[in-house]
Amino acid sequence: MKYRFAFYKKEYFDDIEELILNSYQWENPTFGLSRLEFTNGLHPSFLRYSNVWERTVGVYFLDKTIVACAMNEGNDDGTVFFLFREKTFAQDKELLKDMIHFAKTTMSCVEDKNKIKRFVRVLIPEWNSTLSDLILEEGFKKEEWGERIRIRTFDTDPYPVKLTEGYRFADGNETPAFYLANVHMASFNYSIREVPDCAKAFFEMRNEKHYDPYLDLCILDPQNRPVAMAIIWYDKRMPYCELEPLGVAFWERRKGLATAILNEASNRVMLKYPECKGMTGGDQPFYEATGYYVTDHVPAYRYDMEIYPSWDERSRKKI
Repeated sequence: MKYRFAFYKKEYFDDIEELILNSYQWENPTFGLSRLEFTNGLHPSFLRYSNVWERTVGVYFLDKTIVACAMNEGNDDGTVFFLFREKTFAQDKELLKDMIHFAKTTMSCVEDKNKIKRFVRVLIPEWNSTLSDLILEEGFKKEEWGERIRIRTFDTDPYPVKLTEGYRFADGNETPAFYLANVHMASFNYSIREVPDCAKAFFEMRNEKHYDPYLDLCILDPQNRPVAMAIIWYDKRMPYCELEPLGVAFWERRKGLATAILNEASNRVMLKYPECKGMTGGDQPFYEATGYYVTDHVPAYRYDMEIYPSWDERSRKKI
């Protein structure tokens, strides 16, 4: 094989990020800048896993250049993303077959309490028919589930920003990291007991290369308590910026705070980076109501297997 495989090392991070940033020239990547840096910064402490990328991410070299990567979000949910430096590498069946094998084996996830069933799910953009055809040949099944990429194209004029009297914006130049943790917990309904290092995780996230405190926004209530949050990620090589995450505390919902912080964030990006043309968002109805539209649908392909103890006759079944 002309490609050299290596497990991920921290020293590869910058090269993989450059690979991702380069891909904006020819696609709206599912695993983009925000996913890489938010995952890298947050998940080690948030999920309390150690060296997940070092153990489960596969990097492929051609000579001394990283040209492809089998990536996950530094967790254990079986979801895999294939990244490529150029489109041509995404058509190379020799490379793809080894990436698929690595995903089915090292990147797969145990699904059931009996520890027999394993699965892996690979997200493949619709343009990559070579990979989707090959992965079906390898026994994967296309799921009804997938991901949709939504983008709001910026207006030429600033967006209207309305806040209830007494509420105000504060950014990362003012707010401590635990403000983000508190809002995140209150938005996604978990507690400190479940994620004891949540505040530490957001503190570490702020060390990421593209983190910008000016684009790390909170809304504070009349008592200066955080009740909403939004973080924007951007590099000038990207045609749009990326929102990750957006949250509103459960007791402050339906008050227009999400729209207000989204519009404030958009205005700040347009002011600081006039070349930026828009912003990604989530796949909930709220985003459609605020001007987002679907640019890409990314199908998911799943492979299921049953792995029995070696002494069990059924263990003879190959993956």
